[in-house]
Amino acid sequence: MNRLSLAKQLGGDRLEAAADALLNDLTGSKRYGKTREMDYVFPDDQLNIGNVDEAITRLGARTPATLSYGSDGSITGIDGGEVIRNKKGGINIDQVPSPRGKDYVKYSPSVVDSSKNQVVEAQLYPERFAGATGQLGAARDMGLAHRYNDYENYRDINNRMEVTPEALERFGSLVTKGKAEAPIATGMSGGGAINGTRGDMVLIPGTDRVFSSLGKDEKAAYLKDRGNVFLNQWLQQKGGSMGTAQTQIFPPGKPSHMDHIQSLSSSIDAKGADGWGYSDDPTNFSYLDADYNVNTKLNYDLQTVHQLGRLADTMRQAGLGDRLPGNLTQKELGDPNRKRLSQNEAIGELISRTIPADSSPDELKLALKLLKQAESEQMSWSGRLAD
Repeated sequence: MNRLSLAKQLGGDRLEAAADALLNDLTGSKRYGKTREMDYVFPDDQLNIGNVDEAITRLGARTPATLSYGSDGSITGIDGGEVIRNKKGGINIDQVPSPRGKDYVKYSPSVVDSSKNQVVEAQLYPERFAGATGQLGAARDMGLAHRYNDYENYRDINNRMEVTPEALERFGSLVTKGKAEAPIATGMSGGGAINGTRGDMVLIPGTDRVFSSLGKDEKAAYLKDRGNVFLNQWLQQKGGSMGTAQTQIFPPGKPSHMDHIQSLSSSIDAKGADGWGYSDDPTNFSYLDADYNVNTKLNYDLQTVHQLGRLADTMRQAGLGDRLPGNLTQKELGDPNRKRLSQNEAIGELISRTIPADSSPDELKLALKLLKQAESEQMSWSGRLAD
């Protein structure tokens, strides 16, 4: 089958499915088609009314695709590969595949391993990648934003695409979430602390009213607007995880969590005039993959997340990876009585749990070296911020 007849047979919806099927056949794997890449789904710097429908098509889940081959090895046909549409002609976001296996690059201390992925190395050790460009350059810049608690650059690096109001409305009208096929913004609106036990302390930005004090209609209106803000933020990130330089899309929900960039406990809501700002302000929203989100749920700042990753990776490269403590469970993370650790407490606990007091003399020397290294890094990084 020649290129023109193949393209005519496939149409736009099936072209990528055919490419994935071909790659799987050539490599003997089932990997291709299991994720969506940000720059494939959203190739432009702006999502607008002219390209939003194509983005929805590229994002959508597809039926399994298989290729047929002639005796000479040429492609003679394709079965399946159609985008799975909802009743509105759009897609259900919950059906979009999420990264897993080798396509899910993780950064939490329990699993981080710079020897297996240069993108991870660039984020943990940005000093090694001064001249890097592309994804490695982005990972380096992400690491520097973490290192210096530079929240402005952290957000700027990740807001990769402008979303016009018309595109946001169109996306929201065609894309659904959940078995009930609710509009995606409705399905996203309740994320975060506001609908939980902290609704009595989350201030409506610019006011002295907490969310729980609003009337029923006011709450519904606020959550409706909030859902659109959340959807806009996820789209601005091209569906990626704000905490990392991964290029894969994490659909909102279980794979991707809305989280406050700066924690509620340090905001005006909790601290009054001494706080940094309102926790529920749109400038404080982000979407993070579930693994990275473990760290932010501990209320660590960016620098602490970065330093814990570096120290854990150093111990893994020293052969101690099997001793690193696992991530907290969702139940443990949600425990209101769980102690919140400071940066130095978290570092001390990570090192002491990996290298306990009954370890060998050489390992105890490493533990002491890492504690001194952490102290020196913090002093150096704080000095850079003061310059």
